[in-house]
Amino acid sequence: MGLFSFFSESNVLYFPGEVTYFKFRDNFELYKKIFYKLGIDFKVFDNHISSGLKALELGYEFEARKLARSNFELFKEKNIISIITNSPEDYKMFLQNYPELLSDWYVSVKNIWEIIFEKLMNKPGLIKYKAMEVVGFHDSCYLGRYCGIYRKPREILEIIGYEIKEMSDSVDESICCGSCGGLTITNPELANKIAKNRILQAKRVGIKKLIVCSMENYELLKRNSENSGVEVLELSDVLSLALGISQPEDKEFNEEISKEEELVLEAKGEKMLANELKEEKDELWEKIYDE
Repeated sequence: MGLFSFFSESNVLYFPGEVTYFKFRDNFELYKKIFYKLGIDFKVFDNHISSGLKALELGYEFEARKLARSNFELFKEKNIISIITNSPEDYKMFLQNYPELLSDWYVSVKNIWEIIFEKLMNKPGLIKYKAMEVVGFHDSCYLGRYCGIYRKPREILEIIGYEIKEMSDSVDESICCGSCGGLTITNPELANKIAKNRILQAKRVGIKKLIVCSMENYELLKRNSENSGVEVLELSDVLSLALGISQPEDKEFNEEISKEEELVLEAKGEKMLANELKEEKDELWEKIYDE
């Protein structure tokens, strides 16, 4: 349960995805701590369920539809009205595929990367350490190509002190790392070859740390980065350091955010909030006018 669910049960589900839940439990716990620290409301189910993405991608649409219906009934039973997930794969599934599979689907799928960024902007004092490093960032196919989200993960990294060095194929021209579409299941040899090529691209431009925001990307790239000189990190790893949840091993990271930087970030956060309120007010007046 999230910070605001102390007195009443949350209706926002945190869905970690199969890879996070079953293979990377440490990162699962990190994400929960990050959400608590940032004041993000959520609850988790006692037993993990599959979104059905793998079944859908492998051609089992009937089974995927059955899973989607079963999940939706469970969501209704648990009064879930919104979902947050650190998994770009499941974000795309809930956001784009569930409305196609279920005509009565109404659950809101929130962009957790945007939420994290706004929380950091509005509460800069939560940033305990700033990373003074140049890193690379690999775009998840599901988050970027399918959902058009490129900037927010980068803005999160920038606000906690990272400078991003882009590879030759990045943003909307980024190439797959090999973890998409069930390739690790149907052709693991090819998936590993593609991942090694992505690591080589990072190395060619002098990147020593490559950050990803997908545990599936992380698993494949990490496995294929051995002896490459490129360290692969997941977003939760660097966020937990920035928020003081984990302790930095390297002095370069151990720079507290200055008071001047805090004031600048607060001002930016207030401006962002004012713009959002103005947009909401304009929308309200439009509705009143239309009526």
